[in-house]
Amino acid sequence: MTGIAGYTALAALVVVVPGADTLVVVRNTLSGGARSAVRTTTGVCAGLAAWALLSSAGLAAAVAASPKLFAVLRAAGAAYLVFLGVQALLAASRAATEPSMPVGRDWRQGALTSLGNPKVGVFYTSLLPQFLPAHGSALTPAALLASIHIALSFLSLLAYGVLVARMGDIFRQGRWRKVMERAAGTALCAVGLWLLLSAVTEI
Repeated sequence: MTGIAGYTALAALVVVVPGADTLVVVRNTLSGGARSAVRTTTGVCAGLAAWALLSSAGLAAAVAASPKLFAVLRAAGAAYLVFLGVQALLAASRAATEPSMPVGRDWRQGALTSLGNPKVGVFYTSLLPQFLPAHGSALTPAALLASIHIALSFLSLLAYGVLVARMGDIFRQGRWRKVMERAAGTALCAVGLWLLLSAVTEI
């Protein structure tokens, strides 16, 4: 397989651009610190791995070939982002001291955010074949390329989480915590609504 360095560079450019998964990691980090960042990031990467498996089975290509199904999945993922944004806004309206978030919720939110983004499947089905060998089995090279993308995503999201965790220590208490919660919630709602409107127009 040739071009693995080029693929890695391209994948790195894709993962460092903040997206919905980054917003979820940031929001959970503000609420639960670095441990929440790790759990949410792990959940996102589990979703990426699921999309990689679906792509290898041809299901992601089928979704991409059906505009309505693709739009429905996008709408569902966008609605979930709005839900998370509303949760953040409600948390900001409550008292500053809240019970800690259950461990499983961080992971679940990350995984559902990733699974609700069918563009990941399109990424695997459209980009990976360009870097696969023309002859022989493509399963192992495809798994390697998907693993590189997942590993880069993990490192990028974790870096965002660690940065926010360090900066978040300043804002985690009292009025500043509510400000940050509102900012994260508003961003999630705005991104979710924008994606939802664009998806609904395609259904």
